[in-house]
Formats: sequence, structure tokens, C-alpha cells
Amino acid sequence: MGMTRIFIINVGVNASHGKLQSPIFDDGTFEFIQIPERTKSKHYQNYASCPLLPRYRDLPSFTGNHLLSYIPRSFWNWRVHNDPEFEKFTYGDYPTLSPRAANLKKIRVGDYLYFLARLTRWKKEGFSEEVGFYLIGFFEIEDILKEVTKKPPKSMLEKFGSNPHVRRGLANPKLWDRFWVLKGSSNSIRFKQAIPFNKEFADKVMKSSKGEKWLWRKDKTELQTIGSYTRSCRILHKEKEVNSFLKFIDRFSDRDPLSDH
Repeated sequence: MGMTRIFIINVGVNASHGKLQSPIFDDGTFEFIQIPERTKSKHYQNYASCPLLPRYRDLPSFTGNHLLSYIPRSFWNWRVHNDPEFEKFTYGDYPTLSPRAANLKKIRVGDYLYFLARLTRWKKEGFSEEVGFYLIGFFEIEDILKEVTKKPPKSMLEKFGSNPHVRRGLANPKLWDRFWVLKGSSNSIRFKQAIPFNKEFADKVMKSSKGEKWLWRKDKTELQTIGSYTRSCRILHKEKEVNSFLKFIDRFSDRDPLSDH
């Protein structure tokens, strides 16, 4: 099987989603806002009407405040692509169709998938100008549903059926469109407090596709550089890389993320 590897993928709303932002609070707790359902695609002309997907108004809060406090009213009735979802621990994507997700073709049971999200500091008056990238949780991969082109059997639906890609397919058979779904084990976690993924983190842990340290150009902000390097799924597969990653994030946690919980 080889050593455990770590995959990192960028998820949730970002600068392209306008007023939709994920808030992070002064104590490090946060709300993760997933992306809205696309309204058009070559397969389906109105994702936003899929009745099996929740609306933003249906999503739970993890910090005790009403989630709609952070979502513009114009989005409350929009359907949401709640992926990853941290109730059953599933994540869907298109590793064989999307260059962004291509590295997920290499993932296997026992690997770890970490989720990176763009979070904006929330102040009493609302969202501030302070934006950063943070690790918000991980899955320990327990099972993988690959290249789905038809309705899965009942046993698979029980395991993967909470994922929005599966729900799309159940609503419209044209959407059994070669997606994959990754299932996390009970060791998977949504962090209570987000872990900063900044220049310090990247310099200690990350390498480019050529094995070099990331280049921080003067004509790009730190946020832009991190966003550029993490646009596609990244893999840490060397023992030194994995150990450096775990050592760094352990500074923000009182428990080993690879231990039993």
C-alpha cells in the first residue's frame, strides 16, 4: 500500500462568488459556505431547480449563530452545492474530466484529503477586508465511488447518497456524468477552528510541481499566490513533506489528526 499521502483541495466560495463569503471569527471558529449550484451546464440547463439539493436557508450553523446572518438575502432560496459535506463525510468531483481535480485519480483508501477554503474575517459590522486561506477539515478516505455513469446499487446509495452529485443523478439521469465520490471514515473531522494556510505554512511544507519552493512574486499578493498554487489539487507524498505538514498543523490542535478520535 505504501505510506499515507495527503491531498489538498480548494473548496467553497471564493472571490468569483461576489458577496458570498465564508466568515471566520476572532477565536478561529468559522462557517464554511459552499458554492451555489450552477444554473447552466452542457448536461443540465437548470441545476438550481434540483429538488433534492438543499437551499442556503436549510444549511446548519456550526457556531451557534444563524447561518443566514452571513449570507445575502438574495441567496437564501438558492440551491447549494453542499460539497464537501461533513455529516456523512462525502466529497464529489470529476478527476477524469477536470484538470483541477486530476490528482484525485491517484487517491486511495487510507489517504487523507484536506480541505482548503477562503475565509473572511467577520467583525461586528460585517465582513472585513481581511481575507485568507485556511484548512477547515479532512477526510480519512474509507471508500471511493469512481466514474459513476448509472444509478449505483442500494448499498452504495446508503453510503454515498448524501453527496450532491449523487442527488443530481437521482433527480436527472443525464447527470450520472462520470463523477467520483470520496467517502471519509469516522476519523474524518470538520475543524472547530480553522488552521491558517499562509506564506509561513507554504514555505515550510509546500513545493511546486517541480519540487521547488513556491515563488512569491512582488506583483502578486500572498492571497493571489496561494490561490494560484492551490487552484488544482495538490499531493504530499514524500515522508518528509507529510511529516512537515502534520508537524505544522499540530501547532493548532491538541490532538494528532491521524490518531483515533
